[in-house]
Amino acid sequence: MLTGTDTPLLYLDYGADAQRCGLGDLHVSERGMRFTSRWQFTIGTQLSVLLTHMHPELGKCRVTIEGIVVWCEPKADKGHESTLLFLELPEELKPSLREFSHQLTPA
Repeated sequence: MLTGTDTPLLYLDYGADAQRCGLGDLHVSERGMRFTSRWQFTIGTQLSVLLTHMHPELGKCRVTIEGIVVWCEPKADKGHESTLLFLELPEELKPSLREFSHQLTPA
């Protein structure tokens, strides 16, 4: 589980801008991710996502995944909710993605 300063960050344009995610603002699966951010994306925009998590045996792990924005709508008072569909996720990345997703789940 991610806690304290381990809360996820969303990075835009290779780190030019970043936003800390609140509880429930980020959901990840093997097929894609849904997140709330202050940024509005055009449907069809291709994004590169960097996920980092602390693996219990390997330490800090980083996974970079490409995806396409398939949905982006404004939320009442929290920016925009977007859905990203991952492109060609290699089998060797799936365990790291599952670990990252598991750490997002509240204990």
